[in-house]
Amino acid sequence: MDKERRKKIQATKLVITEIFMLVIVVLTVIVLTFIVMGYHINEDGKLEQSGLLQIESVPTGASITIDGEALSSETNTNKILPEGTHAVELKKAGYTSWSKTVNLHSGFLTKLTYPRLYKEDPKIETVLDFDISPSLFLASKDYSKGLLKYPSGKLEIISLESKTLKSTQLELSKILKNSTPSELENSQIIDWSKSGERIIVSSEKDGLTRFFIIDLEHPEYSLDLSAEFDIEISKLEFLNPQGDRLGILENHNFRTISLLDKKLSDVLVKNALFFSHNTTKVALTTKASDNTAEVILYDLGNKSSISLAKSASENIKAYLSEYAGRSTLVFIDDAHIVIRRGELPTENISKDNPLNAPVGDYTLSFGPAEDFSFKGENQLVVASKGSNLSVFDLENYQQSTFNIDASSVFWPDEYTVGGVVDGKLALYDFDGTNKVSFGSSENNFPAIITKDGNYLYYISNTNSRLSLVRSLIK
Repeated sequence: MDKERRKKIQATKLVITEIFMLVIVVLTVIVLTFIVMGYHINEDGKLEQSGLLQIESVPTGASITIDGEALSSETNTNKILPEGTHAVELKKAGYTSWSKTVNLHSGFLTKLTYPRLYKEDPKIETVLDFDISPSLFLASKDYSKGLLKYPSGKLEIISLESKTLKSTQLELSKILKNSTPSELENSQIIDWSKSGERIIVSSEKDGLTRFFIIDLEHPEYSLDLSAEFDIEISKLEFLNPQGDRLGILENHNFRTISLLDKKLSDVLVKNALFFSHNTTKVALTTKASDNTAEVILYDLGNKSSISLAKSASENIKAYLSEYAGRSTLVFIDDAHIVIRRGELPTENISKDNPLNAPVGDYTLSFGPAEDFSFKGENQLVVASKGSNLSVFDLENYQQSTFNIDASSVFWPDEYTVGGVVDGKLALYDFDGTNKVSFGSSENNFPAIITKDGNYLYYISNTNSRLSLVRSLIK
């Protein structure tokens, strides 16, 4: 065989080898990509796609059992599972167990990040005995502080994460000037800014409602809004986390207030009946001359508005939030709720420019809701009436309706709902499952789980005397 022919054969072999290796690499990448995306061969030899389950717990290190099979890994971890329902159980020595049936969808990540396991025998300690019983116990938005209000109008702000009690006190009588004892006693805490710096207080005087902004860190900067701007306010909310910008309804006009320069805006929207907001936009229900209602979306940045919906009912309300990087728009008309997800529209809604298809469309079994909110970092859409709750989970698009046999219902943290049942504090997951009972607790006062998850605070009644107690639950 001549030299040139040998070179050609070697070159051909080299090319074939490189092509073969390239094919192997490409096939390997494709197979790994499919595996990462959750594809596998089932028992029938067919290719199907699985879902990914992210499992976390507080505290971590809990053993995991799925569909009766124990995993080698503990929380926090991920697990690829076939599409469908799966029974998940978490256990940790010395703690209560946790279980739930979850629904996985092919090609999607399902987050199970809220499970909380409580110490089976938590130590209860008294942190504050009350000489005078408080009229209110309230948690800050991040659950790091608690606020106690007393009939005299005194406020006590407590750092809940401190091992030893740290508190500051404020006298509303020094801020709500010329207030009567009855006005101080009946004053209400309307809202607490996300930063924890300010609260909104309302009080009744001479048949009129007055609103005050209380600066908890610098009380001297507190402000009587009604007197400062000489207006009658019917609705008031913080528009930003710092609490230095407010949205108000004044004589059915929507306006904003800047606390930094004490400036009241011009009328931004007329004939407004209701509003809600996210960081940059406001959804308002407005009333037309024919007594119909229209929901509009107002952009706070460019001061422009578009029409979202029209209704024959003035009861229609729209709520805005954002979860997992996508906007949530919730319409409520009496007991009917419609939930839509995706980018908010930039033009008037019409047949040619409709809203996104609903991810939730249902009627509340207990009738029109008395209260509405978003929980779980806006993952949960919550409507309630007394002890009846409806919770729609935006993680898996499932609705849960349940009742807690308690005189009042509260949220100790973003994923936990509670009440006083048969004289004892009872806590549940947001869908009414995984009930855990604690010691005796006083009705009409909430419990608070601290931001770090270490402590559970609640007000107990021992020997006809109220006290603030806490349990180390983590």
